[in-house]
Amino acid sequence: MKNQAIRLMALFFLGMVAGGVLVTVTLGGQVDEITHNNQLLSQQLELCRDELNQLKKSLGEKEKKVVTGIEPHISILGENMARLEEKNTILVLEKQVRQWLEPVKGQEVDKLNYSLVPQIIDNRAVEFEGANYQLKVQLVVIDTNIIIYVEAKKEKLTRPVNQPSEPDAEF
Repeated sequence: MKNQAIRLMALFFLGMVAGGVLVTVTLGGQVDEITHNNQLLSQQLELCRDELNQLKKSLGEKEKKVVTGIEPHISILGENMARLEEKNTILVLEKQVRQWLEPVKGQEVDKLNYSLVPQIIDNRAVEFEGANYQLKVQLVVIDTNIIIYVEAKKEKLTRPVNQPSEPDAEF
């Protein structure tokens, strides 16, 4: 009976050790996973804190205005043109003015050289359909959207639009 009691005690302790190992292995994987998730969440929290601090700083600073658009208003002086021809000419002139002022986009309004904007366009000529249009800036409004009023004066034709460049031979 004594041997049986020792065997039962040995089996009991062996069962306890085996159970402890099994529980350790099972819980160890879960603990590792939880530790990994905890580190990941801590890292995300730190990133969110940094982002929040940056946002607080940017709100504290004066908001910077940046030039985002260019809005030209063209008027053609002294020309009796058909309405469609005038609209087409104005479209081409507006496109050219926007192209010349494109480098100004993205600059801070406060740091922009205001006298430079009219000088970019003043006294420049644009050729369209055989005619040159001399541009003269009348008014510039500078904000996040630059509004520029320009007068265009048609100069002499280099060659008439409807006539070919070389005379046709008669048959």
